[in-house]
Amino acid sequence: MDEIVCANTAFRYWRCPPQVRDLYPRLPNSEEGWRALAQAPFVTDVLKTPAITAASTRSNLHSELRRTIRWNEAYAGITSIDTEMGFSVTNPLNTLFTMTRFVSQIDLVLAMYEFCGWFSIFKPSAASESALGLANLDKASSDTKELFEPDETQDDAYWKRVYPLAQQKDNEKSSQEKDGGGQNKGKGTSLWMRKPLIEIEELQKFAAEVKSEMWGRQFYDAAQQVIGVAASPLEVAGIMLLNRPRRQGGAGFNNIYVNDLTPLSVSARQIAGQKVCYGDIVLVNPITMKAVIIEIHGEVIHGSGAVLDHDATRMTALQSMGYDVLLVTHDMLNDHNQLDTIIRSVCDRLELNYKPKTEAMRCAETRLRANVLSNWLDIGL
Repeated sequence: MDEIVCANTAFRYWRCPPQVRDLYPRLPNSEEGWRALAQAPFVTDVLKTPAITAASTRSNLHSELRRTIRWNEAYAGITSIDTEMGFSVTNPLNTLFTMTRFVSQIDLVLAMYEFCGWFSIFKPSAASESALGLANLDKASSDTKELFEPDETQDDAYWKRVYPLAQQKDNEKSSQEKDGGGQNKGKGTSLWMRKPLIEIEELQKFAAEVKSEMWGRQFYDAAQQVIGVAASPLEVAGIMLLNRPRRQGGAGFNNIYVNDLTPLSVSARQIAGQKVCYGDIVLVNPITMKAVIIEIHGEVIHGSGAVLDHDATRMTALQSMGYDVLLVTHDMLNDHNQLDTIIRSVCDRLELNYKPKTEAMRCAETRLRANVLSNWLDIGL
C-alpha cells in the first residue's frame, strides 16, 4: 500500500493489541489492487472499509473501498511508521489530528483520552478470540492496582486484558480444582490495559504547533479538554461530567487532578500495604485546601458487564488520613438525580456554593452523558 493509513482507519490500527495484530498475515501488495486489499482479513476485521489514507494527490478520492485526504505542511517531520503488515500508518499524534475532520469534537476528546491513557478498547473477531486462547497470548488481569501501577519491565508488545471480577474469581477456583492447573479464563472484555501511546505534554505541544493549520483550531480546542491520564473509559466519563463547563453539560469544577499520587502515612500504609495511592479523580478547593477524592467503581463499558476490582483497602487508608472519599458507580453517573447529589455533596465538603442546573444545562448534561457513557467501540466508525 503506497498511501499512508491515517485518521479513523489508523485509530483502529492503534487500538488493536499487538498480540492480536501478530495473528494476521501481511496485507497483499498494492499492485494487486484495492479490491484484494479490502478482502484481506486484517482489513475486514480491524481496519474496515472505506480505508482512509493520506496521499500527495491534489484531489480527494472517495469510493466504497477507500478515501484519501490531501497531504499538507501539518505532516512535516516524522509522521508515519512502517508496520510489519506491509503498510505505513500515521503515528498516534497525527492519527488524532487527521481524525479531526471525520469525528465530532466530543469523540475526538475521547480518542485523545484513550491514546493518552492506560487503556484501549478493542473487540477481537471470533477467529482472533479463539486464536488468542490457543496461543495463550491473552494476558489477563482484573486488579486495578496491578493494571495501573507503572512497570518499567513490562513488555510493550503485550497488553493486559481485563476480565469481569466475578468471572475471574470463578476461573481461579476452577483452575485450582484442576489437577494440571490449566487455563480456563473464559470470555474477556473489550478493555485492554497498556502504557500510554502519547504523553499529555506531547499532545499539548503538537496541538499548539498545528493550531494555525486547517482543522488545527478544532484539534487545539479538543486537546485543551484533556486534563489527565485516565485508566478506564468510566474514569473519562467521570472527569468530563465533573470538569466540563455547566453550559456544556458538566459540573464546572476547575481544580481537578486525575489519578493523583497521594503519599500514605505510616498507619495508612499498614492498611493499604503500599506507600502511595492513586486517587481516581481528586477535586480541590485551592483557597481552603480541602480535597475530595472520587473513586470510580463499576462497569467499565456500558452494557459489557466488565468490572475492575476496586481495592477497598485503598479507600480505607485514604479515609484514615482524613480525606473525603466518595465511591461513584456507572449507574450514579448515568442518573441525573444521583449525579446531582454527588455534585451537591462535593460542593458541601469543599465549601463551594452549589447552584442547581437550569433546564438548558440539564439537557446539555443528558447529551454529554449519552456521549461519554456510550459504546466506545463506535468511536470513529
